Amino acid sequence: MKKGFKIALWTLVVAFVALTFYFLWNQSRPTSDVYELLNPKVRSIYRNAVATGQIQPRREVYVKPKITGILSDINVKIGQDVNIGDVIAKVSVIPDMAAFNDAKSAVESSNLQLQEAQRVFNRSEQLYKNNVITTEEYDKSASNLALAKENVNKAKSALDIVLNGSSKRSGAVNTTIVTATMSGRVIDLPLKQGASVVSTSPYSEGTTIATIADVSNMIFDGKIDETEVDLLKVGLTAKITVGSSLGRNITGTLEEISSRGVKENGTVMFSLKASVDSDDGSTELRAGYSANAEFVTEGAENVISVEEAAISFEDGQPFVYRLTSAGKKEQKFERIPVVTGLSDGIFIEIKEGVTEGMVLRGNKLN
Repeated sequence: MKKGFKIALWTLVVAFVALTFYFLWNQSRPTSDVYELLNPKVRSIYRNAVATGQIQPRREVYVKPKITGILSDINVKIGQDVNIGDVIAKVSVIPDMAAFNDAKSAVESSNLQLQEAQRVFNRSEQLYKNNVITTEEYDKSASNLALAKENVNKAKSALDIVLNGSSKRSGAVNTTIVTATMSGRVIDLPLKQGASVVSTSPYSEGTTIATIADVSNMIFDGKIDETEVDLLKVGLTAKITVGSSLGRNITGTLEEISSRGVKENGTVMFSLKASVDSDDGSTELRAGYSANAEFVTEGAENVISVEEAAISFEDGQPFVYRLTSAGKKEQKFERIPVVTGLSDGIFIEIKEGVTEGMVLRGNKLN
């Protein structure tokens, strides 16, 4: 009994050792590499350049007041369509004390000059009737009187403008009323009623009361990296994608490219503009939408191509490896030199060396 147990135990030990040696031997054997298999296909390959930017109106104006004061009334709303001359807002005048004092002094001074001119004319008129002075002297006094009256009216008008923003002499012109300077849609009203506004002058751009734009004519206004700008040329077709609707199909045409780049975050960027020619969207294309414009800079139609993973390089020469045998334990390949063409970063054109029916080696799987 004991002898049989010992025999069984030694048998198990020998079997365990044998299995261990077999496992180690099997692990040390070289394994065959297994590769992904790729098929060349006929495709159209395009190289694209992408610019980032926004949708903007081609024409927009900033409506500014002609006088400094308080915005007393706003007559429009954002999104409202207006025509040239429509009232946008009204401004209440706050007289500047220095200007008021100057205008008031001018009125008083012109009145004194008028009184003096009137006395001179009255005296000249009497002397002319008595044939004491010549007609030329009489006409001169009459002219001085007319000029003095005009100066009085001018000074009073200047005072009215300082006080009220308009004068009787200006007729229909009223600087307290701000009107639209172009037909379009109100896209921005940055101020609220009661805000202070400043008129335009040689020293100030003035306060913007409203922004009016022609929303029927939009453009793509964007920037592109210096590494891609040389691929572009005016007239290229643009495929524009807006962030609010990725499935929207918008096409345009590249209209202008800046000749000067601007460094932004360490990268030189060039500005460009493209028209918006067609839009299949059912909603309004709004100003300020973030957008990308994709320009096709080069293309190859219906050419033999493969995934770039199938291409290998040795000494600058491209090769592919064609499958010659697909055994259960080992794949065998034949190296074939090829001539490559256009690449879009995923697929690459094969001009020579590959046919559509071949099976090529791709990335290693194991």
